[in-house]
Amino acid sequence: MNILIADSWLREHLKTKATAQEIAKYLSLCGQSVESLTKKGNDWLYDIEITTNRPDCLSVYGIARELAAILPRFEIAARLKEMPETKRDIPVVKKSLPFEITLTNPSLCPRFTSLIFDQITIKPSPQVIQDRLEKSGIRALNNVVDISNYLMLELGQPMHTFDYDKILEAKMILREAKEGEKVVTLDSQSRTMPEGAMVIEDGQRRLIDLCGIMGGANSEVDENTTRVLLFIQTYDPVRIRQTCQALNFRTEAASRFEKGIEPEGVMPAMKKAMVMFEENCGARVASQLTDIYPHPLKPKKVSLSQEKLDLIMGLKIPLSEAKEILESLGFATKVKGSILESVVPYWRHGDIALPEDLIEEIARIYGYHRLPTVLPTGAIPQETKVWPFAWEEKAKDLLKDWGLTEVVTYSLVSQEEIAKIGYQPKNYLQLANPLFQELTYLKPSLIPSLLQVVAKNQAQREKISIFEMANIYLPRKEELPDERMILAVALTGPVFSQAKGMLEVLLDEMGIEGVQYEPYTNSQIWHPGRTAIVKAQNRRFGLIGEIQPQVLKSFGVKGRVVVFNLGFDDLAELATQEKHYHPIPKYPAIIEDLAFVIPAQTLVGEMIEAIKKVSQLIARVELLDSYQNTRTFRITYQSPKKTLSDREVEKIRKKVIENVRKGFKAQLKR
Repeated sequence: MNILIADSWLREHLKTKATAQEIAKYLSLCGQSVESLTKKGNDWLYDIEITTNRPDCLSVYGIARELAAILPRFEIAARLKEMPETKRDIPVVKKSLPFEITLTNPSLCPRFTSLIFDQITIKPSPQVIQDRLEKSGIRALNNVVDISNYLMLELGQPMHTFDYDKILEAKMILREAKEGEKVVTLDSQSRTMPEGAMVIEDGQRRLIDLCGIMGGANSEVDENTTRVLLFIQTYDPVRIRQTCQALNFRTEAASRFEKGIEPEGVMPAMKKAMVMFEENCGARVASQLTDIYPHPLKPKKVSLSQEKLDLIMGLKIPLSEAKEILESLGFATKVKGSILESVVPYWRHGDIALPEDLIEEIARIYGYHRLPTVLPTGAIPQETKVWPFAWEEKAKDLLKDWGLTEVVTYSLVSQEEIAKIGYQPKNYLQLANPLFQELTYLKPSLIPSLLQVVAKNQAQREKISIFEMANIYLPRKEELPDERMILAVALTGPVFSQAKGMLEVLLDEMGIEGVQYEPYTNSQIWHPGRTAIVKAQNRRFGLIGEIQPQVLKSFGVKGRVVVFNLGFDDLAELATQEKHYHPIPKYPAIIEDLAFVIPAQTLVGEMIEAIKKVSQLIARVELLDSYQNTRTFRITYQSPKKTLSDREVEKIRKKVIENVRKGFKAQLKR
């Protein structure tokens, strides 16, 4: 996540003579990366990328705190200024306005605080606040709403303001939403709640807030507001993220809440908000402070030995220097012999837990650029296979061993190519600003790309055998597309049996058993009489068949092309490394071939399964030959207990012939 910070705002909290260029350079070396530094009038604007594990840096004050530790390492004096507003006491009000809050599940909201202000005068914020909000990418609205946005950017603590008089019966219930409930948010959008989203209802059961994301329009502050309920809280970050994902909707507040806001930062934000309400709105505190904090944060201690520090750093840093670095970052630290003990500051509570975490802090402030460069010694580490990537590698190796060539094509295709395979381009993902018209859509299938490769190479090669393993991109409600790994193989010529053989051996090598095929006819791409669905364990994961002649012609492909197209994510889930041992039978098998004349459109797979079911003594059935309407099957008879006699085999054979005749109207060819 990136944030925009004005240099003038940063220096309100950081006393230093460092130039903006020095701040950008050294912050990037030892902390968060400054993506750009832009001149804005008489000011500079930092565009800073904040890593997910550092929500404490999603604020002006958080960056100032980092720089106060970093700049002195480069011999530039820097000091973090105190905020006197956060030291103010919240007054005790003799006659408090009524307010009642119920948390149905305290785990959803680890800390809840609220304060009511009256005598509010709605007007524009001071110009300095408007300018800072604008430079940070947030539109100034009025003095009340701007306070909440301003402090979110300054302190990293989201907060929300309600028109107190619009909260019916002065009651709030924070609860989990029921699926299908609706709330109209401040952007005037009606949003249907996923089950489990955190919401607030008032005394008349109206939903007035989508917690941690956006307030409700029915409780917003407007030009007629005279009394404001301010609440500042922390939420379960997982629940916030789940709700954002389900709604495909994210705000500045949600982006902070979902990364984790520490509850100890709530009260400093509340105190500064109180001062700003008094100064900018002419407000007066009109209620007691509500502070629901059932499980206060317990101090976290982490110890680090000199030996471990030296081992991981690769050089000796005295514990006294390590102590100085950690204390500059806010860690309360002491050294006992060869052990360093640190108390983690509350703003790093969710990020620091191990000795290695302390070493990372020491290393980055010490300076990665100062660490020695040493070539590795010792034995070469052995590669550890990571599944499912190992299955991808195995599949590619098998296909290459069989003489296929791997191709790598663009992730983008043209509108025409999507239309050629019968897809509607409007249903798929189009780039807003494509570099070329030929590369406009994220590809929803690998088949257009493979057919392009075939067409371009047919002039040089008579037989083409290629494959590609890559993602396809399908639209979904969330912001990001649904990426699915696909393995597609294309062979030219009438080679269906060859392709099917490759497919079966590939699945066998991946440990996938019980493979079955079903007819597939509903497609503009695939030949209706020569295509099958591939499935195993009741899961469909691919297709194998010939491509329609008109589709081939549209791509300029000559002859016939057989393709099998598999969802590799499904394959990886079905795959197993387990092997099953089957001892070699003690008794010999009897093998014979039976040829049947069968009606058109008879499914051979079903015939094979029907033959197998005739007797447990049928060990194997294979399709040996196919000519016109005749199919020849090789049947293996075998018993694990004895040698079968001709008479026993004859009984089974007769039953096979009879069952096939009844079930498939097939006649034994004499």
